[in-house]
Order: sequence, then C-alpha cells, then structure tokens
Amino acid sequence: MRDLSRRRFLALAGGVGLGLSAWPHDGLARRKRSKASANLPLSDPYGHTNGIAKLPAWDGALNTDSSPGRMLMFRGTRKHDYYGSGSLGTDLKMQWRFRMADFATTKHGKPTVWQGTGWTGQTLKVGDYIFVGSTGGHFHCFEATSGRLVWVYTAERCFKGSPCFYRNRIYVPNVDNRVRCIDATNGKLIWSWRGPSDIDSSPCVSAGVLYIGGEDGAVKAFEPDTGKLLWRLPFGVGKGEKPGSGGIESSLAIVDGRAYFGHLDGHVRAVDLASHKTAWATRIGGDTDASPLVVGDRIYIGCQDGSPSFFCLNRTSGAIIWSRAIRRGIWSTAAVAGDRIVVGGNDGELYCLAAADGAILWQHHVGAGIWSSPAVVDGKVVFGSYDRWLRMLDLKDGKLLWRYDMGGRSHSAPCIEGGRIWVGSASGWYYCFG
Repeated sequence: MRDLSRRRFLALAGGVGLGLSAWPHDGLARRKRSKASANLPLSDPYGHTNGIAKLPAWDGALNTDSSPGRMLMFRGTRKHDYYGSGSLGTDLKMQWRFRMADFATTKHGKPTVWQGTGWTGQTLKVGDYIFVGSTGGHFHCFEATSGRLVWVYTAERCFKGSPCFYRNRIYVPNVDNRVRCIDATNGKLIWSWRGPSDIDSSPCVSAGVLYIGGEDGAVKAFEPDTGKLLWRLPFGVGKGEKPGSGGIESSLAIVDGRAYFGHLDGHVRAVDLASHKTAWATRIGGDTDASPLVVGDRIYIGCQDGSPSFFCLNRTSGAIIWSRAIRRGIWSTAAVAGDRIVVGGNDGELYCLAAADGAILWQHHVGAGIWSSPAVVDGKVVFGSYDRWLRMLDLKDGKLLWRYDMGGRSHSAPCIEGGRIWVGSASGWYYCFG
C-alpha cells in the first residue's frame, strides 16, 4: 500500500467501500514543494479531493453545544463540560491513520516544519464524518469509520485552535490572522475575516452569534451567516516572553449571557454580552491560555506562570475560592467528572482534584508536560503529552489502563464518540482508535 499514489489509493478505497474500516490503513500525503511555494501549504497535497459529506439536517439550535454522538466544538459545550460518549475498552486498536501534509516555514527567524495537529486541535464529529485542521495548513473532512478523505481546504498557515460546527458550517481559526466559515458539506469557503494577529482561540456560537477571542486581545462577535463583525471589545495584547503569543488564546466559555476567558496579562475576565462591559476581572498569575471550565457557580482555570497556578473562582464575582500550586504552570483545560476535576500540568503530572477544595485525590506521573486537555468518558481519562504516548487512565485511582505510541507529542484534545477516539500528534500522523 505504501507504493500506491494517493489518487490510486482513493480509487481502490472507493472500490472496496467500508471493507477498509475493518483493518488499519495509512493515508499518504504528497509532500514535495516547489521553491515558489516553499512557505505556503500545498493547495491539495493529497490528490483530487472534492467529495461531498452527506450531513444530517441542522436541528434548529442556536448554540453549538454537543450531545452524545456529536462533538460540535472544543470541549463539547459552552461550559466546556462535554467530552464524548460510548464505552471505552482497554484493548483499543488503531482503526486507521492518515499522514497529514507538513508546512515548512520559519519560527522566530529559524527554519521549522509544522506537522500533524497542535494545541488545542480537537476534532469535530457530526453524523458519519469527522472534521480536523492541521498545523500543515489544511482542514480535512474524513469518513469517521473508514478514514477516507472526503475534502480538504487549504489556508495560508497553521490551523491550531479547534473549530466549531453550526448549521452545517465549520467556523475555524488560523494563525494567518483569519477566522473562516467553511461549508461542511464540500469544504468551500463561505466567508473569512482577517484581524491584526494570530487567531488560535476557538470559536463558539451562543444565541445565534459567533464569539471568539484572538491574539489581538479582543472579544469579537460575528453574524455567523455573513461574517459581519457586530462588535469588538479590546483588552490589549499584553506582553509575552517571545513574539507570537498575545492577547486571548483562551477559548471563551459562555453561560447565562456572560463570556469567561483568560488573557496574556494573567487576568480571568467575565464580559456581559448584552452590554459589552466587563463584569469582573481577577488576576491569577501570568499568561492564561487555558480555557475556563464552568461548573455551577464555579470556574476552574489554570495559568502558565505563578504559584499557585490552578484556581477555582466564583462565577458571579470572580473571587478566588481556592487555589493550588502546580509547578511549571498549566496549558491544559480542565475536565469535570462528578465531584472531581482533572487537569494536566506542565510539570509532567496529570492531577485529579476534589472540586470542592482542590485536594489532590491522585496524580499520575508522565514525566513530560501535558498541554492536552483531558477527556473523561466511561470512567476513563484520555490525554496526550509532550512525549510520544496517548494514555488512558482509570478515573477512580489514576491507574494506567492503555497507551499507544503516536510517534510524537500530542497537544490536541481527543474527540471521543461511540467508543472511538480521534486524535492527532505532532509526528504528522492522525489516528482513529476503537
């Protein structure tokens, strides 16, 4: 199969149909570039891919909250409290994998090659299809069970932040300073909006309005059908250690007409979406890229610098209820499971904390920083890290149940539906396990 061209492989895949889904297969990307296009993604590195995704009709909802079988946005709901569905066995096997195209460019003046999926990079699952962007600059639609590539959209630079799905359209940020609206059925661009800075905050739709942050430091509201900017509320870019990090990389949580988010300046803020005014701002430390988790009247969020670095805040006032010191800070967005909070630390530990007071119930040593946002499904915790392994732990005690070598680090949040896991890594490979 490795000797087949991508076009030939797709032709054969179409001929045998879903029979390919019964055993692992490799999708292969063409990776050659001309000198003229060395710093741009290839328009279609996989061959001729202009298929149609046959999606179910939109249910009329005005929000992008997920439900069992459908993963419509980063962390599932506007509270960031949905992580998937199904029964997860402990003998998972790779169902298929796909080699995503790379992107050769420069970072801080030095040559670098971006591969696979990045932070936060979560996959969407709708009907029989999954949707995922890559740091190689491409956004993909695959058949969920077979791995057949249906269509691909090419941007100018890296897709890092997670997309959201609304009314059969994909809304996705990119570090080329754009947020795009793409037709989910065919991958065609409907509209794009360009700001002054990278956009790797993930969007969501609430009450029929599209909201997103960005490294320009502003909360932005759009009309999702047309891309019209309805309003923009700036909070400054702030100062980072290096160029390329600024403003709001955190993804907005939206509950009861308020948006909650972190900022490079170390503050967590609440903004009233009707008045466009700040309800409160609480400084928790340094750069706060992690996204808020809202549980009842509490918010759980970590920051990258400072001690303590993980906090529980009062949602109404922003007052700190409790905090915990986690060495080397937090990039991971926390998950809730009953009375437990699960979050990854950049110190190489996965923590399970008591939601009430932050007491450590257990911690699992990985030894490499955990930027991936853990998914808790079926009493199990699934996450990646700066090492090569995708891991599954028992929620009860943190015991390792399963792991898989993905060939490189994974900062992406896993998508889990119907007992299958879809996730990418910086090795360039994208995987489905089941």
